[in-house]
Amino acid sequence: MGNERPVTVAQMLASPAFTDAEILAGESGLHATVSEVALRMRLRDDSPPSPGEFVVLDAAGIGEHFYQVDMAIRIIADAGAVSLVVTNPGFELGLGVRRLANRFDVPLIVVPDADALHLTHRLRSQLWASDVEQASAVNSLLATLSQSHVASVDRVLEVLANLSASRVCLLGQDRSLVAGEPVDIGDRRLASGAAHLVDNSTAAALHSTPIVLTFGERAEEADYWLVAECGGSRGMQRLLRSLMLIGSWHLAALLSSARARTESDARRRIAVLNELLATSDLHERDIRHQMLALGWSAAGWNTGLHLTLRGADTTRIIDLHAEVRERLRDAGLDGPLVERNDGWSGWVTDAAEPAAESYSATVRQLGDALEAFVNAHSGLQVHAGIGRPYLDLNGLRRSLTEAHEAALIANARFGGRSGAAHIDQLGVQRVLMGWFGSDDFARYARFILQPVLDVDSDHELLRTLEVYLDSSCSTTVAAQMLGLHRNTIANRMRRIADLLGVALDDAENRLSLQLACRMLRIHRQPSLIVQNALQ
Repeated sequence: MGNERPVTVAQMLASPAFTDAEILAGESGLHATVSEVALRMRLRDDSPPSPGEFVVLDAAGIGEHFYQVDMAIRIIADAGAVSLVVTNPGFELGLGVRRLANRFDVPLIVVPDADALHLTHRLRSQLWASDVEQASAVNSLLATLSQSHVASVDRVLEVLANLSASRVCLLGQDRSLVAGEPVDIGDRRLASGAAHLVDNSTAAALHSTPIVLTFGERAEEADYWLVAECGGSRGMQRLLRSLMLIGSWHLAALLSSARARTESDARRRIAVLNELLATSDLHERDIRHQMLALGWSAAGWNTGLHLTLRGADTTRIIDLHAEVRERLRDAGLDGPLVERNDGWSGWVTDAAEPAAESYSATVRQLGDALEAFVNAHSGLQVHAGIGRPYLDLNGLRRSLTEAHEAALIANARFGGRSGAAHIDQLGVQRVLMGWFGSDDFARYARFILQPVLDVDSDHELLRTLEVYLDSSCSTTVAAQMLGLHRNTIANRMRRIADLLGVALDDAENRLSLQLACRMLRIHRQPSLIVQNALQ
C-alpha cells in the first residue's frame, strides 16, 4: 500500500468523493498538508483534533446548535488541524461562519446528502491506501463498461469523469474537441510515441492517452487522444492513468466499429453517385431506385456543390463527413453529401428554379459555413464551388461538373484557408482556366519557371513569387501573408529574379509569371474529371 504523503487539502478536494461538495470559505488554507482524516460528531476543547487533521463533521446530529460549527472552526485553528468538512447540514452556513473560516484560514467545505462514515472511509483510503481505492475504482469502471448501455463515446467519457472527478474529453488529430467537457490544452504536450503521457508543466497535470484505430500504426499516428486534467495527489494521478488506459481500449473498440459503419455507408454513397454521374438514360430508373433507398432526390432544380479539402487524407474526409453535412444544413444547404478523394460532392434540390439573384446569398452561406469549419480544425483548408441549378438527373450531372470546376478555380483563386465561388461569378477565369489546362500553356509555364523549380524542392520560392505577385508586388503584404519578415521576401525576390533572368519591374514579365504560377497551382490540384471517387 503506497503512502502518498504529503497530500494537501486541495488535493484531497480533487477526490471523486467531493463531486457534490462546495467550498464556502478559507481558500487560503488549501495548501496545508493533511496528516489524517477523522470523523467527528462534535469538537470540544478538551479533545481537539490532531495537527494536520482533515476533520469531517456530521451536522445531522447538531440540530439547532449552529454555534458548534463556529466552535469547530476555532478549535481546528487552535489545534493546527487543516480543514472542516460539514456533511448534511440542515441549515445554511451564514456569512458569520464564512468570515470566521476566512479569518483563521480554515477551508470550510459542505457536502449535502452524504454518508459521513462512508465519506471518511473513502478519504482515509485515498490518504493511506490509495492502491485500494484505485483497485476499487478500476473494478467499478470494468463493471460499468461491461453494461450494454455504455455503448457511446459520450457515456464512456461521462463514466471516466465521474470516477476520477476530472474533466475528460476526446480530441481529434488536430486537437479539436470531438466529445466530452473541453480541456484547455494550450502549449502543453500530448502523448506521442508512448501509451500515456502526463504533462506537469502547470498546477493541474494534463493526462493524454493516444487512441489508434488501425492495428500496427505508431502512436505518433494517433487518430484520437483521450485527455483529462487532474490536480489531485499522486494517488489520484495514478488512478486517472489506469482509468484512462482502460477507457481508451473501450473507446478504440467503439470508434473502430463506428468507423467501419461509416466507411461502409460512404462506399455505398460513392457507388451510387458514380453511377449517377456515369450512367446513360437507359439506366436512370435503376439509379432513381438506388437514390431513393439512400433518401436522395433529384426531382426538381438541382444545384451542385463541390468542396475541396486540403490538409487531410481520405480517412479524415470520411470522419469529418457528418460534421460538414451538419454545418451545410445549418447554413440552409440541406441535401445529400458524398465523400470524394479530394473532399465532398453534394447538391440541394428546389421545387422551383432559384433566381439568379440568389446565387450570391448561396455563396455567402456556404463561405460562412466553411470559415467556421476551418476555424474549428487547424491545418485544414477547404474551398467550394457551386454549379447552376438544372432540372432532374441530367441537370444534376451538369451542375456537379460545374461545381467541381468552380471549386478548382476557387482553390487557385483564394489565398485564405477557405472560400466559395459560384460558376457564374468566375467569368473570364473559366476561359483562362481552359487555357491554363492546355498542354501548350503547361509546357510554357514550366519552361519559364524551371530555373526556380530546379532549386526549390520545398516550393518556398514558388510560393513566395506567387504571393508577391498576387499582393501587387508589395513585400510588406506578402510578408504578412506568409508570416515572414519583409527583408526575407525582398531577398527571395532578388534571388528569383536572378534565377529567371527577368526584370520584375516590367509589367508584361509580371503578368507572364503570375499566369504561370496560377497554372502550376491548378495543375497540382485534382483533375476536373468527375471519375475521382474514393476507391
